[in-house]
Parts: sequence; C-alpha cells; structure tokens
Amino acid sequence: MIDRIFAAPKGPELEQGIDFAIANRLDYELPTFYYVENLDNKDEEIARYNRLLQGFQGMLSMHGPIFDTNVVSLDPEILKISRQRYIQAIEIAKQMDVRYLVFHSQWTPIYPAANATKMWLAKVTDFWEQMITEHLEGSNLTVLIENFLDPSPESILTLLTRIGSPHLKACLDTGHINIFSELSPIDWIGEMGTQVAYIHAHNNGGTLDSHDSFEKGLLDMESFLNHLALLPQKVHLAIETSTVKGLANSYEMLRPYLKLQSEQFASKSFLI
Repeated sequence: MIDRIFAAPKGPELEQGIDFAIANRLDYELPTFYYVENLDNKDEEIARYNRLLQGFQGMLSMHGPIFDTNVVSLDPEILKISRQRYIQAIEIAKQMDVRYLVFHSQWTPIYPAANATKMWLAKVTDFWEQMITEHLEGSNLTVLIENFLDPSPESILTLLTRIGSPHLKACLDTGHINIFSELSPIDWIGEMGTQVAYIHAHNNGGTLDSHDSFEKGLLDMESFLNHLALLPQKVHLAIETSTVKGLANSYEMLRPYLKLQSEQFASKSFLI
C-alpha cells in the first residue's frame, strides 16, 4: 500500500512546490542538494529552506548529488571527492532531520561490457558498509539506492541483500525504468519486494528523462498505482515531476487509488 506521499517537483518553482505540499498536507523531497554548489553553500541553502518550510509539518526526504561522482572510482582523487560529496549530503540530511536520502546506483553498462560487474559490486558493497558504520548507524536516516541506467533490479538487489541494513533500501524510479529497462515498474516491484521503500513516480515518452506528469507518457500509471494500492507492504511515493502543474495533475490521478486502498483496508479490518 502507499504509505506517505512526497511532493518532489524538480523544476525552478521551489516555493510553489513547497506551498503545494503544505496546502495538501504532503511530505516533501528537497531537490536542490544534487547540485554541488548547494552542498558547498549549505548554510545559505538550509536557511532558504527553513524560511520556505515555515508551516510545514510533514516528513522530509532529499536527493543527493548525481553529477560526476563515482564512489568506487579507480582514480583516488575522484574517489576522494565523491566520498566527500556523499558525506556532505548525509550531514545536511541529518541537520535538516531528513528521513530518506536518495543516491543513484551508479551502475553503468561499462561494467558488464568489461566483465567487471562482480568487482563493482564488491567495491560498492564495501563502500556502503563503511558509510553505514561511520555515518548512518544510530541515526534516523535511511539511504535509498535509485535505479538509473540499470536494466534490471539484479545489481541493486544483490547490493541490498548483501548489506542487509535498515539504513540502506531501494528507491524505484518509474521514468528511468521506462527508458533503460525492458521490464515494467510492476516487474521491478515484484523482483525487489520489500527492499523497495520509496518510489520516484513520473512518466515520459521512453527516450528523454522529462519527468512528465502521470498522464503524459508511455507508462500505464493507472495500472501501476492500482498495483501499489493493493501491495501488502507499505511504500512511500514521491511525485517527481518537472513542474508543479505536473505534480498537481499527478496527485489528482493518485487520489482515487488512495481511496481504493482505504476501502480495501477497511473491508479487511471488518472481516477480521
């Protein structure tokens, strides 16, 4: 079932997105810390959010840096700065009482082409085990590994199974699946099961990661939302559109499925 709903618009309408979350009593995903300049100027960015989030009473999530980082790079200088960026994001998340922090998986087609998938999995497992021990244990923060170029759930699922920590779960991104995977989002949910804690939900035409609203694109979002509403486990859903208008349209499409799962839950409770 869909547990919490996060407003996660990615466009420049930051204030309008927060206002929409407050007006509709939604949770909110901080979108601007995937830019390194905002990591380096964290005090100013946190102050801006503190001003804009006045009156907000929901849960916060956050997207971590996505550009030019490689936490298992063979180049020690790239490895050093990538690790620094991840730690910066984790510390900001803790400071702002963020509950879920999203990082991309960083899997690329280079690894199977170079017969290096096993080596990559070993190195990324070591990295996250160390990060959990040094920066996540004892906190309320859960890091979410999000599919991007991944054609299947295999690598992310292997990583999460090896580590087996509540501080490391999966974020399933529907738009990335539509472009880079031959499987459907429902297939991904079926394979990953309870490792999926959070979903970035948006649509596109299959070639550009445009973050369109639910009704615009090739994905059958109605079937997907119906599937989520009837899942036995709880998942959080973030509406990750490029505009606040797309957020509003998607939320309207979502609302009947929230009613459906409420009716299903009430029916089961009554029968018990």
